[in-house]
Amino acid sequence: MQDELDILREVGSIISAHGSIALSKILGKRITISIPTTDFISSKTVLNKVSSSQIGIAVISSFVTGLKGRVVFLLDEKNAFKVVDMSYKIPAEEKQAGTLTEMGLSLIKEIGNIVIGAGTNALSMILRVAILTVPPTLISGSIEEILRIALFPAGEEGFSLLIEVAFEEPEGKIKGGFYLVLTSEAAADIKRICKELLNRL
Repeated sequence: MQDELDILREVGSIISAHGSIALSKILGKRITISIPTTDFISSKTVLNKVSSSQIGIAVISSFVTGLKGRVVFLLDEKNAFKVVDMSYKIPAEEKQAGTLTEMGLSLIKEIGNIVIGAGTNALSMILRVAILTVPPTLISGSIEEILRIALFPAGEEGFSLLIEVAFEEPEGKIKGGFYLVLTSEAAADIKRICKELLNRL
């Protein structure tokens, strides 16, 4: 399993490289994405690893080919404001009101779309499977509620590739989460493909 995780960490490295270039162009400044943590765990365990009482904003997209499951990019409220503030300075009244404008939400959706696109492209390259997703959806609410919607659709239980995402620029650092949520069947397929790749080395 450790060797399989090493392959999936390569996915994280590719996400980081592709995402950094795209975000730097959108935000007009040098943005570096790092992947401090990668872990393949049951979806139930994910809820124990996050601060679920906080408010969050998530970009969610489902797979239509290649894998069965969905992918989620999640920011807590504090880091969502930081991401938007990177692009344009948020007026003090907006910060005090604790609300994001339509422009801010649109920016988060676009950033989430970039990270999700980088992730699925990386998986396609490494697993040698054509993976396509539906257009992403933006949702907000408590992190616990968001994760329950994303991790347990129709009550099913699966597995998640949990990747911690860190955005860095000269003025600061922002943390988020990237979740590859898979059915048990899809998780088994990924493990099998990783083993086949290892056997070829």
